[in-house]
Amino acid sequence: MRRIADMGCEGGNCPNTYATDRGTIVVQGDAVRGDTDAVVVPNELLRRHAHATGQPDWPWTVSPAGDDRVLVRGRQVTDPIVLNTIKAPSHENLVELDQEAVA
Repeated sequence: MRRIADMGCEGGNCPNTYATDRGTIVVQGDAVRGDTDAVVVPNELLRRHAHATGQPDWPWTVSPAGDDRVLVRGRQVTDPIVLNTIKAPSHENLVELDQEAVA
């Protein structure tokens, strides 16, 4: 796991994006009640990710979530190694996106 973008929070317990060794992207963000395959993150995180990877925009489809935040959908991360590495707090969730996916 390699961190790509973050929001500058202490201790890493805040919205982040990561690259995996499987060629996918993991997004760490606020959990969505009743939807384990989604997280809410600041739109700025996705802009930072795009900039860090040399892309003009975030390449995956997102939905507005209010207050310049967006809903990102993927597959909930259940891999215990990844979960232990990131150690997201209980109010956060991790979703994985296929690298090839585009908006």
